[in-house]
Amino acid sequence: MITHKAMLAAVHISVWTATKHDRKVSREVADQNGARERAGRYNKQLLMGASKLEELRSLAGQIRQHFYKVTLPWSDEGLRLLPSHFLFELKAKMRKFEREFNEGVESFLAVYPAYIQEARSELGGLFCEEDYPSAEKLRDKFNVKLDVLPFPAGEDFRVEMSAEEQSRMAREIDANAKEKLAKGTEELWKRLRQVVSNMVERLNEPESRFHKTLVTNIDELVSVLPQLNVNQDPDLERFASAIRERLCAYSAKELKQDNLLRAVTAIEAAGIVREIDDVLQSRSAETAAFSRDQAQTGDIFAHMSVYMEAPAA
Repeated sequence: MITHKAMLAAVHISVWTATKHDRKVSREVADQNGARERAGRYNKQLLMGASKLEELRSLAGQIRQHFYKVTLPWSDEGLRLLPSHFLFELKAKMRKFEREFNEGVESFLAVYPAYIQEARSELGGLFCEEDYPSAEKLRDKFNVKLDVLPFPAGEDFRVEMSAEEQSRMAREIDANAKEKLAKGTEELWKRLRQVVSNMVERLNEPESRFHKTLVTNIDELVSVLPQLNVNQDPDLERFASAIRERLCAYSAKELKQDNLLRAVTAIEAAGIVREIDDVLQSRSAETAAFSRDQAQTGDIFAHMSVYMEAPAA
């Protein structure tokens, strides 16, 4: 069951923006140009050159990047599909990230007063002491948290209502989950196509400079893909194996040094991109045909309903 293979997860990260809307300057600019105040806003950068704050922002980006790597899209509210295989690994990684993040916050707060003094001279007349929270209050503006929730299933729906209505709601929940799982699988296809097409572009540029990640990015993706493939798409499994065999046998250094090997690998990669496109086009056509059949079936039942409700002559 899918409820045993995956769950939902979200990472919440907050980092102080170090910006402030200056209403006074916004009004002055509007007045000088004969515009309404709401026509624009002036936002001050409260800290300039605050390297410790930039390190925290960079770490926040790394956390999100890792989270996206082991999850698939689910909802617009930030929840993503997390395969059960990655749960303990992600929790361990997040504990490490949280330690680094909290240490970074304390490191930033230690030099925060010095940053304020630098800002005083940088901002000149725009400097305002009240724009800068105390270190105690500022600490609350930084946070990293991982939330994990069970996968939604219609059979778990429990509300006081008629059996018929409860059954309908359960079907809707399961249908919604199925649709989102399909979107997650679509995301995997996009990831796969992107890394392979990137290899094609790089290898076909004689003067291009590429790093070891040209191959390692592909190898990493096809390594985790079987666990991310919670919808058990057999074509994805097949392509992952083929890509590892055909594109990951040589390092980026070997491809760079051997022109023939580079050209052959570029041809292989281009062929795989075409194969992926063929699969996706075929599936798109099948989906469109299914949608037409469903619409026609709906029309038939609509006509039947009208006929059945028509008064007898």
